[in-house]
Amino acid sequence: MKVLTKSKKQKIKEDKKTLLNQIFESVKENQKALVSGLIEQAAFMYAQLTELIEIIENKGIVEKFKQGKQAFLREQPAVKTYNAMIKNYNITIKQLSELLPPGNSIPMDDDFEKFKQRSK
Repeated sequence: MKVLTKSKKQKIKEDKKTLLNQIFESVKENQKALVSGLIEQAAFMYAQLTELIEIIENKGIVEKFKQGKQAFLREQPAVKTYNAMIKNYNITIKQLSELLPPGNSIPMDDDFEKFKQRSK
């Protein structure tokens, strides 16, 4: 189930890339290729996670599942994907933050971070 349009996800991804590129514009020249790839991956995951959050909020964490005569509740498939991807996203952001010059930090005041804090 898609919740966000392709253009909306692309805008979310581009906005995140712009933000991260601004944060990492002062990175050392020999690290720029690495940082660029990590930013691309982080932005992609951020857009996907945003869509997964919408799906989970709309459908809930569990769903009714019927197999033959049996019916039971199971974890929403989007939850499994979200859990796996959020781990990878956090690792990527951690890798990026380790490449920042001393005194710089990645701001954590976006909507996604607020959502993560609410869910703890």
